[in-house]
Amino acid sequence: MDFLQSVINANLEIYHLLQNSAHDLLCEKFSKGFGGDISIKADLEAEKIFVKHLKKFGMIYSEESGLMGTNGDIIIIDPIDGSENFVSNIPYFGTSVARQKNSIVTDAVVANLSNGSLYVKNSDIFQKCSLFDTKTETICLNTFSNIGIFEKSYNSDKLHNFLKNESLKYRSMGALALSLSMAHEVGFVLYEGQIREFDITGGWYMCEDLFRFRDGNFLLVSKDKGIFDKISNFIKEQSINGFF
Repeated sequence: MDFLQSVINANLEIYHLLQNSAHDLLCEKFSKGFGGDISIKADLEAEKIFVKHLKKFGMIYSEESGLMGTNGDIIIIDPIDGSENFVSNIPYFGTSVARQKNSIVTDAVVANLSNGSLYVKNSDIFQKCSLFDTKTETICLNTFSNIGIFEKSYNSDKLHNFLKNESLKYRSMGALALSLSMAHEVGFVLYEGQIREFDITGGWYMCEDLFRFRDGNFLLVSKDKGIFDKISNFIKEQSINGFF
């Protein structure tokens, strides 16, 4: 069985776990994970499922437990992307998996486990599909979108006013890998905060054909060069002047 199918099978098992287990038990808090956040039971159980399905493909680098294994490709996982949304019953959470060979991402799957949708990419395909049927949809630019996603917007001191003055509307969704995977469908994806590989590797790979910017505590992706230039130039100018 190939890597992508194994990732999809793991996501299906995690989906059923989340659907069929008591929510309060899955929200039980444990110790701080390798990535610095407090792990909940859903994080840890999802990690176990990914390890079971993917350990044959190489070392697993997880937000919860760090590096597991000693040889092979590196598989970077965020077992539950958007854990706080899951805990709060906000239907925008999922998983992120990316495989690296010689530090280059070759395959990735980002799932939205609130509705079963999947973004799947390697050198041959880039598709949106479902855990529940065989239909696939090739990812295309949504030319009608006029709203962006600004993750962790509550961290921002200056970007709020800039975006308002530029009439750039946005939402803050709470699951960074999933939001990055949606970059072809929205006006832009912007993030301000600590950047961790678990959070971005899968989603960042999904965006490699778009305009991308990464600097310090900022990520920006957009299909629209005008929007991209406006926001990235503002971040660069503020950084040069010591305001960020």
